[in-house]
Amino acid sequence: MFILYESFQIYRLLGLSFIASMCLSACIHDSVQRETPVVSSKDISSRVPRLFPRSTPSDYFQPLRVTPWYLLGENALVSQGQIRQLRIALQEVTQMLSTALSVHRSEGPLLLNRDISRFCRSVWRVPNENKCAYMQTSYQGEKCLDVTIPDSHLHGIKVWTALEKEPRTVIEDGAGVPDTDFLLYVQVSQTHKCAAQPSVFAYASYCQQDPTGRPLAGVIVFCADHLREEEYQQAHIIQVALHELLHTLGFSSSLYASWLDCSLVEYGDSCSSRSRVTNTDENGQFCIYTPTVMQKMGEHLGVEGVGAPLENKGFPNSPSSHWESRIFQGSIMTPLLSPPHLTHLDPITLAAFTDMGWYKVNTTIRGQLTWGKGAGRSFGLPTTCQDTSNGFFCTGSNLGCHHLHLDKGNCSTDPYLEGCHIYSPLIRGGECWLHQDGGDPDEIFHAQSRCFFSNLTKGAPLNPEFRGRCYLHQCLGENYFQVKVQESEWTDCPAGAWIQIAGYEGFIQCPSGRLCMGFQPLLVASLTPSPVTEQNTTVTENTLYPTGGTVHFRVQVEVSQSHKWTSEMRSFLLDEVLGVIAQKAGVQRCFLQPRMNKEVDLSFSIVGKWSTDCPPSPSADTPVVSLLNMNQDGTPFIIYNSSFFSTVSIRLIDSDPPTSHVSHILHSYAIGGGCCAVCGAAIIFTLSWYRLQRKFLQVSSSYPPERPQIPADLV
Repeated sequence: MFILYESFQIYRLLGLSFIASMCLSACIHDSVQRETPVVSSKDISSRVPRLFPRSTPSDYFQPLRVTPWYLLGENALVSQGQIRQLRIALQEVTQMLSTALSVHRSEGPLLLNRDISRFCRSVWRVPNENKCAYMQTSYQGEKCLDVTIPDSHLHGIKVWTALEKEPRTVIEDGAGVPDTDFLLYVQVSQTHKCAAQPSVFAYASYCQQDPTGRPLAGVIVFCADHLREEEYQQAHIIQVALHELLHTLGFSSSLYASWLDCSLVEYGDSCSSRSRVTNTDENGQFCIYTPTVMQKMGEHLGVEGVGAPLENKGFPNSPSSHWESRIFQGSIMTPLLSPPHLTHLDPITLAAFTDMGWYKVNTTIRGQLTWGKGAGRSFGLPTTCQDTSNGFFCTGSNLGCHHLHLDKGNCSTDPYLEGCHIYSPLIRGGECWLHQDGGDPDEIFHAQSRCFFSNLTKGAPLNPEFRGRCYLHQCLGENYFQVKVQESEWTDCPAGAWIQIAGYEGFIQCPSGRLCMGFQPLLVASLTPSPVTEQNTTVTENTLYPTGGTVHFRVQVEVSQSHKWTSEMRSFLLDEVLGVIAQKAGVQRCFLQPRMNKEVDLSFSIVGKWSTDCPPSPSADTPVVSLLNMNQDGTPFIIYNSSFFSTVSIRLIDSDPPTSHVSHILHSYAIGGGCCAVCGAAIIFTLSWYRLQRKFLQVSSSYPPERPQIPADLV
């Protein structure tokens, strides 16, 4: 996703920005949902059915179970490998949702309702009020958007005579779908919607609701042409699928009126309909004004009494199903998605799911939204976005840095920004964290590199224009870091300051509040860390997007459904298991590398290893620490439901912790200090590490771990 800047003219950059914007995924949920008939089993009465019993046990909410149902015929449009990639991606998404959301589960298999207006020709008024009298002879079943729902997923059809109490069964109830709270029909097709809008990767809608209004079933359509394109990798599929599924689960303008107020449930009252979810603010823009959303929005902007603005492009007189792009850059629920490594399931989106009333949200999920943090009530307005002093917006068309500083970006706009300009990440050549050749002579592309505004030159006339460039950085504390350019020493970079580098003309701007905000040192020698030198320490990477390290472990997998374990079947199971482990550990899927074993007992060796082409994890820990903390809740197994293997259990196989691993971690994280301090810290950390290993995971001594080192030619 990158390009070199020095040798390109500005018209090339503008053209590249246009291409990049076209490659971002756009969403058409609102228009698709309007075309989707919805069948609801909600009672005719105006009173909302009781969602909770008067005495609600603590385990009343259980993890949401989303079951993908793949439709026949999809294999004709894309290859088996692409279908397999899609299935693995959806497995990861359903696991994410199961971690994030819990629901009140219904007993037995999920059975969907039939639309009485479709299958019934006439109904009785009395005495069998609203009962079907005659079945429609032309009835051809139920649909979810363009998908025909199998009869096995549907309730049957019964008809009544005028006086008899017992009906006659015309169609028996189907078997239903077991272990399911939401049924997702998955279709791969190059529909007219796909062809009409090339930026649409997928679209989705819901089609069934339960008596409380919660969606029970929906469909997602993946545009076949995009699945065949190489640039759409696993991360893109996961991102788009998560976005669309969040629509079908409740983040939809057509469902705002169904959201429930369950704030009095603990006092024994039933949930009630919310009086109003959306309203217009002083600028005439629709916002969501529900308690948790307003709380999180206030915490984010640093003010009170503000709602969360909804996208107003194309919706001048009604609320939309997306957050306002000017205010929510980086959120999973904007109408135009950023690249996957720059997009998050943010706290305000999760707050909306809390306020829907149907879900209990896992508050330990470490989502984040850096865009607009602490910027105040007027942030992101078309009348204020020309102010570039806060570092979020820009003017002109110059090259700079995306606000997370992982990527270079071009100052540009799109139709959703209403004339405001932001630094949009480039499609190629701008990922500072990805190793690549080229760039300006002073640049370094590396996993620990970030984007800085700079006009550094060496042996050339000083260029007055500051542009985004990639330099190494290392964190010494929260919002406290050093920077290194080619052929230079590490230089302190005070947040918000402009610094000079020995041997260069010009300056580097040190961003404030963007880098090293999640720094949690393992060993603290002093309040003022000593300067770090390459001779005794590797770069510590604990920023918002840390990387680094290698860990080896074995897992034992058990499935509740018997299979003939061919190598292809075992490989498919392994890919699915890797996705679940990655989600559980909070690391990128690409961080895990399998080592297939020859045994048939479903035990697998796995390497968690940093690589240059793996996007940094949004976890606050390094991937190694995340993996080792997988079982921090004390449970010995990871258990999940699979559409192929039924119930799957993953057990970590322990082994003795190697001494070399302890000494390596000390080497990677200790900063400066004398021999006594290092030895004392080593003893403390060794004991802590040993306890951690015994409690959670022990790493095989046959695999000495590594940490990515700065290349020798850079030091």
